[in-house]
Amino acid sequence: MNQYLYPWHDLHGNNSISSIRAKNYTDCIDKLSKRLIDEYDKLDDTLEFEDLLQQLGEVYGVWIGDIYDITEF
Repeated sequence: MNQYLYPWHDLHGNNSISSIRAKNYTDCIDKLSKRLIDEYDKLDDTLEFEDLLQQLGEVYGVWIGDIYDITEF
C-alpha cells in the first residue's frame, strides 16, 4: 500500500494536508471520491473525479490540490 498526500483549503481559511493509503493512484482517486461523496451530501456521485472536485469547490468552497505519492518527496 502507498500513502498519497493532498492539500486542501476552504473559504473559512482552514487548510491542511490529508492522506489516503491506497494500492495505486487510481485506487486513491476512488477512495478520495468516496470519502468526499460520503462527507458532502450534495455532490453528484456520477461525476468524473475532476468534475467532482470542481463541484466541491463551487458548492462547498473546498478546494483540493494535486495528489502526490509520499515517495515523491
